[in-house]
Amino acid sequence: MKIHCRVKLGRQRLGTFLTDVLMNEILHGADGTSIKCGVIGEIGCSWPLTESEKKVLQATAHAQAQLGCPVIIHPGRSSRAPFQIIRILQEAGADISKTVMSHLDRTILDKKELLEFAQLGCYLEYDLFGTELLHYQLCPDIDMPDDNKRIRRVRLLVEEGYEDRILVAHDIHTKTRLMKYGGHGYSHILTNVVPKMLLRGITENVLDKILIENPKQWLTFK
Repeated sequence: MKIHCRVKLGRQRLGTFLTDVLMNEILHGADGTSIKCGVIGEIGCSWPLTESEKKVLQATAHAQAQLGCPVIIHPGRSSRAPFQIIRILQEAGADISKTVMSHLDRTILDKKELLEFAQLGCYLEYDLFGTELLHYQLCPDIDMPDDNKRIRRVRLLVEEGYEDRILVAHDIHTKTRLMKYGGHGYSHILTNVVPKMLLRGITENVLDKILIENPKQWLTFK
């Protein structure tokens, strides 16, 4: 019993410590500087979740509940991962309406499953625009969609009434994605994707929500 109590107390202290770290970096500054973080994340999660990752998610929820800050999640490479993550956050008191689930392009590929997940109320982010791969090295079982399919998914979500919950991005994380090295660059969405969205029936008013209003609402502290 004593051993069990000590382990439980140690876990509670760890959770409190992690929460304090997150809150301090938002309220006072990161890594001993005065530079304050504007969001918590991107919270990296694997599949299946490790115990450490669960503790970080719980600490994130506790910090967000106190600060009203935006959160963004990197889910594991399984269609079940986003559901599990949202459940853990909800149980720990997070504000799901201020939470982004990123990388849905490569995570929830089934339409029915996507619409089921959309009902949970978080932001739905398609953030791999410009990434079109035959072989997705990090998870070969996944057929990475091209930008046309991403646009169709965004349109589906709009048609189903989720236009206030959609975000888009490029996730540019390698040199080869930059124009200098032959990639699409940071202008790809505005230069190439938006015109195609307009052709596919996504209106300018909806695009203003996706590109301007939704990010603004997410990034604003409650």
